[in-house]
Amino acid sequence: LFKYDIFGSLVPDLAESWEIQEDGLVYQIKIKEGITWSDGTPITTDDLIYTAFKIPDLQVVITDKVDSRTIRYTLPNKYSPFLSLLTNPVMKNNTEENDDPLMPISSGEYKIVNISKDGPITKSVTLATEKNEQIKKLTFRYYSNDDELLTGAKLGEIDGFILNDQIKLQNFELYRFPTQGVYYSLIFNLRNENVENAEFRKKMQQVLDIEDLIAPYGILAQGPISRNLYTDGAINFNPYDKDILEDIPINPVTITVPNITQHKQLAERIKDAWEDKLGLVVEIQKVDPERIQDTIIVNRDFEILLYGQETGRDPDRYAYWHSTQKDYPGLNLSGFEQVRADRSLEEGRNVIESTTRRVHYGEFQNAIMENTPAIFLYHPYQNYYVTKRISGIGDKYTFNLADRFLDFENWRFLDL
Repeated sequence: LFKYDIFGSLVPDLAESWEIQEDGLVYQIKIKEGITWSDGTPITTDDLIYTAFKIPDLQVVITDKVDSRTIRYTLPNKYSPFLSLLTNPVMKNNTEENDDPLMPISSGEYKIVNISKDGPITKSVTLATEKNEQIKKLTFRYYSNDDELLTGAKLGEIDGFILNDQIKLQNFELYRFPTQGVYYSLIFNLRNENVENAEFRKKMQQVLDIEDLIAPYGILAQGPISRNLYTDGAINFNPYDKDILEDIPINPVTITVPNITQHKQLAERIKDAWEDKLGLVVEIQKVDPERIQDTIIVNRDFEILLYGQETGRDPDRYAYWHSTQKDYPGLNLSGFEQVRADRSLEEGRNVIESTTRRVHYGEFQNAIMENTPAIFLYHPYQNYYVTKRISGIGDKYTFNLADRFLDFENWRFLDL
């Protein structure tokens, strides 16, 4: 029903109009007239009801059909980010029961015309349209590993691909987009007496030149609510002080890090800064990324954790920082607990009006800054390689990998 534009703003997609009623408990939405599925049948509220039944986030919401184009959602409690839940794709009524799984029905400009498989493995998916004069056919190919992917690129099989590494490849242009739905931070386990002192944690933050440390990996994360309309620009989450030089008597501290090259490199540079500037003894514990959830996250078995977390586009950070979420499966990994922060997170969820929400989330960000339960580092870059034959790829707010296509309507093939 809704989507995000190139600026990261929530805008209507299938929705024509909407009303928020009963102080934020009821959302009534009217869909556009004349919109159809790729098989030519109209999109109706029956499809929206079916979608709500299938999507876990909407299963606690009462969904009522007003008419063929109008639907009403009744929430059990006020939840200001509700419209963001309606960015999930709409499913056609009874699609899982009646659809051909090899040729699914869609509502977008492109429709699937071919799926190539090798046994159970999908090799490629081809979409086509008659509406886009520039790019009438779009094929997604799947490769088993990076070597096969690069071979495919060199042979001209593909025009664009994502790769973790930065390389030089003839006839391809590199676009580096930050994934702003993920941020990496150093999370302090406040249950551990070694790092329970807030002033000590502040010192550990102040001796890190974060912008320099993270330059190869991404863009600076501006706190727990980073780079959106609710980010409090007056708060400095990178208070670097190059003149600090102390010798703090404390037991060795341990940074736990996924056993991935760039994370290990960053941890080593952080270790050097803490040892040089604060006289600490720092150990680095490397953990297999596939085991970090079960061995570290579940039991909160860490002292300082270098880790990436995914967030939503809405500023709601209840799941990550409210005190009720400090035990597994909650995502408040640090165990941060503060009454003012809790209240701000609760009120931010309950208020619809953006100006008031900014006040509450400003208070929350101040509470995080004052207590330093984490040192916020960066949003990671994604390396997207595109053939030089394609133009029209511009700057945009990229929250996830799919957002690289936000300006796809502007892409053009050049005659080289």
